[in-house]
Amino acid sequence: MNHNNFTVEHMISMLEERDRIAPINEECNKFNIKNGDIVIDYGCGSGGYTKKISEILGESGKVYAVDIYELAIESVKKKINKYQLTNVETVLAKNINEIKDNVANIIIAIDMFHMVQEKNKFLKELHRLINKDGTLFIGIHHMTSEEVQRIILDSKLWEIQCEIDNCLKCIPIIK
Repeated sequence: MNHNNFTVEHMISMLEERDRIAPINEECNKFNIKNGDIVIDYGCGSGGYTKKISEILGESGKVYAVDIYELAIESVKKKINKYQLTNVETVLAKNINEIKDNVANIIIAIDMFHMVQEKNKFLKELHRLINKDGTLFIGIHHMTSEEVQRIILDSKLWEIQCEIDNCLKCIPIIK
């Protein structure tokens, strides 16, 4: 096993432990997800949010669980099978173009933005995926709120509505 795989496996293990003890239900409340929405869980990790979002969405909704790591996608696939989550589709980030334009009502990107190398390109991709009335929730973990706000505003693609529990709630600027 190479060092990178060990690091990813360790990260998945830590995320699964967090999901066991963290109040995911309360966390998901701030996203205002409704039955029937289409949600992209970008940086889904082990799928803790994905599972809860799937339950909230019901059969008429859909959640795309997106991550850069195969191991994370495999972890979510195990949850899909274990909990029979019929409204979840996994997508490896390098295949994000498989998701149609303007499809998402909500995109959540929690505890991952600090790891994105090309932040402007990432924000542009999220803008492609969100519908005109959609909302982006982007975590400000491991960076200052001011840093994340500056990057988002400099993209000229998003308007920041407010900050809620270490998340910036943003809406797309439609040109």
